Amino acid sequence: MSITKPQLCAQLTDAPDVPERERVAAFLRDPATKLIENPFSATRAAAARNTWAGRSFDFRVMGIETAGLSDMVSALAALPVAEPLIEEVARSGPHTASIVLSADRTRVIGVALYGKPGIPLPRFVARRPRRRSVASAQLDLFADLR
Repeated sequence: MSITKPQLCAQLTDAPDVPERERVAAFLRDPATKLIENPFSATRAAAARNTWAGRSFDFRVMGIETAGLSDMVSALAALPVAEPLIEEVARSGPHTASIVLSADRTRVIGVALYGKPGIPLPRFVARRPRRRSVASAQLDLFADLR
């Protein structure tokens, strides 16, 4: 069973425990971002925690800018070590987003957005809620002078 970008965006939007959800969802909505094949997508919480804790150290040493990484490592540490997980990966140019999901792909555990050394993360612009347009009546400043 695979997941699509719109499904992943919807899950991120409904994940209040993931602090960087809006930023990663904006990254996923970009048409240039593609979900890529992850041959090692199935993992366990202990293995994912170990992998991402190591990457966190490596990224700091190499000067790689990240978003959500420390929160994801904390979320992984809170899980039982044997809990099965799935990792989805999306890429656009020098930037990558890793989204860790429950094994049934119904819950987002954490996200990490990162790039290459010395390359800043893409700018994030929060989506504004749509407002209903109200027909405005033009004010006639000279109505009394006529």
